[in-house]
Amino acid sequence: MLRLAAFLSLFVTMLPLYGAEASPEKLKLVVVISRHGVRAPIASEMRDNLYNAQPWAKWPVAPGVLTQHGADALRLMGSFYREHYAGLLGGTECDHAGVFAIANNSQRTIASAHALLAGLAPGCPVEVHARQGRERDPLFGQATFSDAADHDKLAAAILGRLGGRIDWWPNGYRQQLGDLQAILLDCAGPDCDKNKQKLLDSPSEIKAVPDGEIVSIETPVSIGADFAEHFLLQYTEGLPMEQMGWGRVSREKLDDLMAMNTSYHDFILRTPYFAQIAASNVAYRLDATLEQAASGKKDADALAPLADRFVLLAGHDSNETWLGGLLGLSWLLPDQPRDATPPGSGFVFELYQNTATGRDTVRVLFASQTLDQMRFLISLEGKEQPSLVPVFVPGCSEAAPGYPCDLKVFSRIVRGAIDEKFVDHSGKP
Repeated sequence: MLRLAAFLSLFVTMLPLYGAEASPEKLKLVVVISRHGVRAPIASEMRDNLYNAQPWAKWPVAPGVLTQHGADALRLMGSFYREHYAGLLGGTECDHAGVFAIANNSQRTIASAHALLAGLAPGCPVEVHARQGRERDPLFGQATFSDAADHDKLAAAILGRLGGRIDWWPNGYRQQLGDLQAILLDCAGPDCDKNKQKLLDSPSEIKAVPDGEIVSIETPVSIGADFAEHFLLQYTEGLPMEQMGWGRVSREKLDDLMAMNTSYHDFILRTPYFAQIAASNVAYRLDATLEQAASGKKDADALAPLADRFVLLAGHDSNETWLGGLLGLSWLLPDQPRDATPPGSGFVFELYQNTATGRDTVRVLFASQTLDQMRFLISLEGKEQPSLVPVFVPGCSEAAPGYPCDLKVFSRIVRGAIDEKFVDHSGKP
């Protein structure tokens, strides 16, 4: 009986190995569309100290710049991708890395791409393609398509999602805004100046603007969303808890405040017309890249050359949210609010080909380190894995594990969602 039990135990242990060998599904391509890593807060997340009674905690770099801590966290994420997709990348020789990288032309996105590549393809001279100077890149935002967009329509579309009542927003988040106002002002001592603007007294306004921003939104919730992001960056940078929100923001309170941030992204960036303006181009070129890899035929609109097997786009949280809004994608990370877009997170699009039938399928995932993995720079090995959650594509995904989506159907979904007015066919990376 003992020998039989030992044999059955060995047989069960070996089942996954044999199952993997027998699988006809071959991974052909991975495209990651990611947010930059942990950076110092930007101007909108500080608001010129108008609302905070004490000075914000100091950072080791200038506003908006990727920190060394942020680069180290991305390197760990890149190492995870290297291990997770070892079968696709194959070997360790740089000549066969098969990696292509594009970044928006800001310091934090270019540096983030380099940091992630340092873990993904260590020692390999993978070029990071980025537009020069301040040239707008149509892959990473709405500004390029400002002239083609209807600015008044976008403002109306956003206000319409709020039922025409922008005052609903601060009322709906009055508890979080009250707590945040206390965090900003509840202090004592020589560095405490309570003669500051009250967050709850800030006016609410949505209006069209004539420049590349297209629309302007200012409400207590949008300000609160920015301050919550500031606290998130403090936490993931590893600042001592006594400095995080002046010692008045716990890990649990951070989650509560970040609900305003994801709500802002939902009501603004996921508005369908905004998503069309800002994400039609990247969605179209993503689809062209998947089709190119499936067919083996070069496509001028693809993001990368035919030979490359891992394509990285290093952008911003807005790029993730816009794309999610365009295709109706939602995700849930285990340690954060719904549709969260933390530093270093990203959509992962996997292209599989069934070697028996020739059928091509796409599987979509959302990948992210946990906030604690970023904060403590935890190595993502063994049982310590990042979040890699499957994403259901409405109108396309099937009920099988991983929610596979037929590539032809996925292409129809993309082509039906985009607006050609917001697609760039210049042929640049």
